[in-house]
Amino acid sequence: MNAKLPCPPVRPVVLYLKTIAAVLWLLLAAVPVLAQEQVMVNVTMTEGTNMSAALSPDGSTFILSIQGVLWTVPATGGEATPVTPPEMDAYEPAWSADGSQVTFYAFGGNNFSIWTMAPDGSGMTRVTEGIGDSRYPSFSPDGARLLYSNDEQGGYSIWSQDLSSGRRELLVDARSTGYVMPTGPYFSGSGNALYPSLSPDGRLLAFVIDGEQYVLAVVDLQDPGARRELYRAPLLGAPLWSPSGEALYLSSGDDVAGYVVRVPLDGGEVEQMAQGGDVFLFRPSLAADGRLYYTADGALLSVMPDGSPGGSVSFAARVSLDRTPYARREYVFNDPQERKALGIIDPALSPDGSRLAFAALGDLWLVELPQGQPRRLLDDEYIDISPNWSTDGRHLAFVSDRAGKADIWTLEPDTGTLSRISDTPRPANSPVWSPDGGRIAYLTDVGNSVFISATVNVLDLASGRDEVISEAIFGPSAPVWSPDGTQIAVYARMPMNSRFREGLNVINLLPADGNGEARFISPVPGRTLGRRQFNRPAWSSAGDFVYRMDGALWHMNLAADGTMGESRLLAQSGENPAWSADGSRLVFLDGASLHLYDATSGTTTELNVQPLWRQHLPQTAMTLRAGSLFDGSSDRLRNSLDVVIENGMITAVRPAGSGPVVGRLLDATGQVVIPGLIEGHAHQSLSQGIALGELFLCHGITSVRETGVDPYFAVERREAEAAGRRAGPRVFTAGPLNEGARVSYGVSETVETFARADDAARLSAELGLDMYKSYVRQDYAVQKHAISLAHQAGIPVSSHELYPAVANGVDQMEHFGATSRRGFSLKSSRFNVSYQDVIALINASGMVVIPTLALSEGPGRDISAQHQTLREIINGGGRIMAGTDSPFVPHAVSLHRELEIYAEAGIPPARVLRTATADAAEAIGAGNQLGRIAPGYMADLVILDGNPFDAMSNIRSIHTVIKNGEVVSTCSNPDTAAAIAGYFETAPAPQDPQHVH
Repeated sequence: MNAKLPCPPVRPVVLYLKTIAAVLWLLLAAVPVLAQEQVMVNVTMTEGTNMSAALSPDGSTFILSIQGVLWTVPATGGEATPVTPPEMDAYEPAWSADGSQVTFYAFGGNNFSIWTMAPDGSGMTRVTEGIGDSRYPSFSPDGARLLYSNDEQGGYSIWSQDLSSGRRELLVDARSTGYVMPTGPYFSGSGNALYPSLSPDGRLLAFVIDGEQYVLAVVDLQDPGARRELYRAPLLGAPLWSPSGEALYLSSGDDVAGYVVRVPLDGGEVEQMAQGGDVFLFRPSLAADGRLYYTADGALLSVMPDGSPGGSVSFAARVSLDRTPYARREYVFNDPQERKALGIIDPALSPDGSRLAFAALGDLWLVELPQGQPRRLLDDEYIDISPNWSTDGRHLAFVSDRAGKADIWTLEPDTGTLSRISDTPRPANSPVWSPDGGRIAYLTDVGNSVFISATVNVLDLASGRDEVISEAIFGPSAPVWSPDGTQIAVYARMPMNSRFREGLNVINLLPADGNGEARFISPVPGRTLGRRQFNRPAWSSAGDFVYRMDGALWHMNLAADGTMGESRLLAQSGENPAWSADGSRLVFLDGASLHLYDATSGTTTELNVQPLWRQHLPQTAMTLRAGSLFDGSSDRLRNSLDVVIENGMITAVRPAGSGPVVGRLLDATGQVVIPGLIEGHAHQSLSQGIALGELFLCHGITSVRETGVDPYFAVERREAEAAGRRAGPRVFTAGPLNEGARVSYGVSETVETFARADDAARLSAELGLDMYKSYVRQDYAVQKHAISLAHQAGIPVSSHELYPAVANGVDQMEHFGATSRRGFSLKSSRFNVSYQDVIALINASGMVVIPTLALSEGPGRDISAQHQTLREIINGGGRIMAGTDSPFVPHAVSLHRELEIYAEAGIPPARVLRTATADAAEAIGAGNQLGRIAPGYMADLVILDGNPFDAMSNIRSIHTVIKNGEVVSTCSNPDTAAAIAGYFETAPAPQDPQHVH
C-alpha cells in the first residue's frame, strides 16, 4: 500500500545547530551586500523572440506574450502594459468570445496550470490543480468552459472544464492518439493531443497530434470515434477557426521556413497565407476585415485576405533589471592550511557495522568504528571510488581505472590483495554485492559517460557471466539488492509525457535475472524522489528501504514484489545512505558531515572521520622565455618576454634577458605563450578515469567550470587535483542542477520551495560549491530567493533562462538556445535567431553568456544566425565565456572548436582568447588570480607552436602545458593527444533535443 507520509518529528539538535551556523554564515556574508546601493537598469523591448499574440474580439487590443509576461498593446501599436507578473511565466493567451476574459497557461506552483483573468490583469484565477501539467487553453464559444491539454494520466490528453462547477470531462485520451510512455534516455514527442479549439457552433473539436509529422485533426463531439486528419506538416501550432467554421488557420513549419496556412474543413486545397521567414508557431488572430495576424521575425505581422502584406504592429515593452553588485567569494589557490576532505564518495559499512570504507582524495579509506582514524587503503594516482563490502566482510568491491579504464576490482583491506574482476567495453560504476555473495550488480556507461545514461549489469562471480538486465536508463542511481536477491532497485526517471524530458524520480524494480518486466513504484505517487545519480537508496536485510525526498531520508518496509509499508522519517537532512549487511546500522552523508544511524536505538551520531589534506604547492622556480606572449589583457601579442615563476606563482614579467634566470630556463623563444585555457561548461565523470584530466591538460585546459554534477564527486575531484593526488584541471563546480517538482538529469535536485532553497544554500556553503545552477523547472519565485542566498554567499548563479532571471540578478546564462520547460526558447527562435529583446537584455545587464556553439554544430545545421548573435553581444559590450557542454560534444578538443567558431564569426583574436582566459576567470570569480600572465597570478600557461592571431586553429598546436608553475603535459606529439581523446569518442553522446512545439 502507498501510505501517506506522517508529519516529521521535532528537528534533531544536530540539524538545528547546522541550520543556525548556516544562517549566521549567510548573515555575515550579507554584510557587504547590504552596503551596496541598488542598481537598476531599464530595457525597452521592441521585438520579441518566440512571442505570441492574441487579438481581442472587438479588434482593439492585442495581448502579447513576450519573455514570459503578458502585455496589452493597442491594435494600432504603441506602449505595452504588463498584466501578469514576471515570475508567473505566462504564455499563449486566448480571448473569450465576448472579450471579457483571457486565458493562458503559466508556470505557477511548480507545474503548468491554466488561468483566467480580465483583460487588464484583474480577477486572476487559477483553473487547474493537481500534479499534471496543463497547457494550451482556449474558451468554448459560449465562454462557459475551457479546453486544454493535460498530462496527469501520461501523455497529453484533451480536457474540458466547466468554469462554474469545475467539472472536468476527458475529450481526447492520449492513448487514442498513439501516445506510448518512452523508455529511452532521450525521446521526441509522439502521440500527444495538443492545442484544442472548438468550432463556432461548439460541435467540432480541432486539435494537433505531435510526432515525426504533426497532424491537424478534427472530431465531432457527438461522434468522437470518427476522427478526420486534415493536414500534416513537420511542425504545427495551435489552430484558429474561421468565423463560419468552414476552415482553420494555423502556423506550420519545416526545416527551411515557417508558414501560415488556411486549411478547408471539406478537404480542399490548403492555402498558404504567408510563407517564408521565421514564423513563430502560435495561434494566429483574425480581424473583422479578414486580416490575419501572426508573429514572425521578432514582430507582430499581418496578411490581407488576398495574401498581400498587411503591415506590422509596433510595440515598446519596458522592464527594469536589478543588477546590484555583491561581494564575490575570494579564492586563495596557494593556501597551505590543512583542511578536512569534503568529497566523500559512497560510504559503506562492513556487514557487522564495525568498519567504514569510503573514497576520498582519489583513494579508498578505512575507519574502525567508533571514531577510529581514517587509514588510506590505496596510495596512487588512479581513481578509486565506490567501495562495497562482500557479505563475509573480507573484500571490498570498488571501481578503479588502474588498468586503463574504469573496471570493478576487489581489495582485501587486511592484506592489500587486489584483483580485477571485470573487463567491460565501457566504464563500470557503483558495484554492489548480492546478499548471497555470489553476484555483483553494477552500472555500465552508455554514451560518453554515466552522466548521460547507463545499463544495470549483473556479474556472476563463479561463472564470470556478465548480463545486462536493463535498457539504457537516463542517469540512474547506484543499484541495491532486495533481501532475497531476486530484485534490484535503482532510482530512475518516469516520464510524464513524451513531449518534454522532465519526469518524476521513482523506484525502478528490475528482476535480477533479467527475466520479467521492470516496474515503476513510488511511496509518494505524484511526487519526485531525491537526486538519482550517485545518490543510491538503501535496502536492508530486513526489508527496510531508505529513500530520499525533499532533502530528508525516509524509510519503509519494501517487499521484493513491490509491496510498500508506511513511510517514517529517518533524518531531516541526508543523502546517499547505506546499510550494514545485518541491517543494524546505516551510514549517510549530509553536506560536510557523515552520520551513523543505529536501528536498534533510533539514534544518529555524527562521525568525524574525514581525512585531512593540504593544497599542493610546488617549491620550484622557473623562467619561461617567450618569443611572443598573449597576457590575457592586451589586444595584441607582446614579444621577447621572460615570465618568472616561483612556488606556483608568476612573480615577474619582464623583457627577455633583462634579469638573471630564476630557477631553470624553459626556452620558448620560437613559440607563443598564452594563459591556461578555462573550459566554461562541462560535465565530468570520475568513471572516465585519470585519462580525462590528462585529456584536458593535453589540450591546454587548466581550469574547468562544471555546471551540473553530483556535488560529492565534484568536490572529490576538486580536492584530489588541488592536493596533487592526480593530474587534472582546477574544478569550479555548481554541484547539482536545481530543478522543480519534475526533474530531468540524474544530477537534478528537487528545489521547488523556499525551504528547499535554504537547505540547498546550506549544503552549498558546507561543501564550498562555486556557483548555483538554477535549472529548467525551477520556479522563478524560488529562483529569485536562491539568487539572493547565493549572492549573500558570494557565488554567482547561472540558468538556462534569461527573463525574469536577469531582472532578479542572475549572473550567467548557459547556451544561446537550450532546452526549455515551455517547448520553445525565449532566447532564440527555431532558426537560431535572437531578436532585439534578447540582445538588449543581455547587453544592458552585463550578464555573462556561455554560447556553446560547438554543441550547435552538426550535419545540416546552420549556425550563421548564432554568429550574428555573438557579434551583436560582443560589439554591444556584452560578456562571453567560452564553453562547450561536453560530454554532449567531445571533451577538451571541443573548446578549441568553440574558439575557432568565434573567430569564424568575425571576433578579433584577442577577444576570442579572452573568452577562455581572462573573461572566463572574471566570470568564475578568480579574475585576480587566473586567466592572465601577470605578477601575482597563478602560473597557468600554455606554449603553442603556432600563432592563434594568425589563425585560431593554431590553438590546437599545443607544445607544453604549465599549471601551478609545473609542467603537467607535453603533448607535442599529436598521436598522444589522439590516443587519449579516442577513449572518449568511442560512443558519441546523443544530442540533447530541443523540443519545439
